[in-house]
Amino acid sequence: MKISVVIAFLFFIFFTCTSSQLRAEGPDTPPLITSVEAFANDPVLQNAHWSVFIKDVTTGETLAARHIDKPLLPASIQKIFTTSTAMMMLGADFQYETLFQHDGSVDRRGVLNGNLYIHGSGDPTFGAAKLDDTLALEYIFEKWAQLLLNIGIEKINGHIIADERIFDNELVPGRWLWEHIGNYFGAGTSGLSAHENEYTVFFDAGPAIGSSATVVGTKPHVPGMFFINDVKTGRAGSGDQVYIFGAPWVKERHLTGTVPLGARDFPVRGSIYDPPGFAAESLKRYLEKNGVEVTGQSASYRTIEKENIFPSEERITLHTHQSPFLFDIIYRTNLGSHNSYAESLLKTMGVQMHGSGSTDSGLKAMIDVWEEMGLDTVQLVLYDGSGLSPSNRLTANQLMTVLYESARHPAFGILMHSLPLAGYSGSLTNRLRDTASEGRLRAKSGYLNNVRSYAGYTPMQNGNLAAFVIIANDYKGTPAAMRHKMIQLMNEITKHQEQ
Repeated sequence: MKISVVIAFLFFIFFTCTSSQLRAEGPDTPPLITSVEAFANDPVLQNAHWSVFIKDVTTGETLAARHIDKPLLPASIQKIFTTSTAMMMLGADFQYETLFQHDGSVDRRGVLNGNLYIHGSGDPTFGAAKLDDTLALEYIFEKWAQLLLNIGIEKINGHIIADERIFDNELVPGRWLWEHIGNYFGAGTSGLSAHENEYTVFFDAGPAIGSSATVVGTKPHVPGMFFINDVKTGRAGSGDQVYIFGAPWVKERHLTGTVPLGARDFPVRGSIYDPPGFAAESLKRYLEKNGVEVTGQSASYRTIEKENIFPSEERITLHTHQSPFLFDIIYRTNLGSHNSYAESLLKTMGVQMHGSGSTDSGLKAMIDVWEEMGLDTVQLVLYDGSGLSPSNRLTANQLMTVLYESARHPAFGILMHSLPLAGYSGSLTNRLRDTASEGRLRAKSGYLNNVRSYAGYTPMQNGNLAAFVIIANDYKGTPAAMRHKMIQLMNEITKHQEQ
């Protein structure tokens, strides 16, 4: 009797699965499901690790799910995890504050006998002219210099000190690659960041392919930094093939690769080796150039003991520089895929929840938030906030939970607006034009060596909002070809209608 029941049950399971397969291949199959199956059966994924998860966040219905519990390397779509958590934890009206302070007294001759301080709060936008012209270091320093002159200070008989202690001294997470951290996208973060922790070095190409290229300058000037230049001249039109190698806090930068034949003042961006030290020295130079004498040195707290400088904790705040609201910071993080901003937000969450501005503390804060919301974090392995580490692992199911819960949050508009818009902005500027998705679909892209990923939202033809996660690791073929396949699938989500 028991055997008959088991056989009947197995027959039922076989018949149900077979019927489902037949329905999937039938004329009434939704085009979205057909597209997902075509993606799944593509030979480029034969030996790959991949997942697809598509969900109607209006109704909660799962539209397609393949390998959604497989831990995968997400690349930059991990920024959605970080920024959505920051949106919930910090609040829409959150702003960083950088303090301009002194610890001395002003005599009748207009001399400040004491030190000046730039007291950082982890603001990634300090001196970030790319975000807003009014955030440029020169603009901020102009206000501070004028403030000193207005209160009669024409001389600083002391030092310019950067106070970056709100974060630890680990500029970059420990699992980032050596080939990344000297370049602009590997700049990391500091308790006192400046100019987005990056500079631009300019090259003149040599007279022939293979000849040496020449460094003709940098902007801004980074005091103390020097180059070992092995950059050569490549073929015309070959673009930026330069890599910059150099560790945090180390002044030496090794330049390799090529710039295109015929190039003049060819720009390549790198990471500033000591952001707080750079900020302090930049302020010192600006003041001296604009009528305020400084007798002492510039230094950060990391180097202060070596310089025999003894700061005071009893200070007078002369000015409070406020960052843009969180809305703009998250916008820059996701739209420009800015790793430094993501790492700043991560450490800020660590400070807010655990009183420690470290990567580990920030990750613990993120995980605490999502475990409280019911997220299964067993297979979640993260080493940074930006997704640059090749050691990160998360599942499509986990990221879908983040997307789904974020869509239900009152501040969802912050996250939604920060994602590139199909055909218009960010990594989707030239994608999905003249399709159903143009001007509608929003998605963050991810790209590392043999990793392609997309995650985001799109309004479907039925009027509901869909969320999607598409990740492929170790696929065959070119990154461009995989990107094209994913974008085609994303457009089918936008076109989806209820059957």
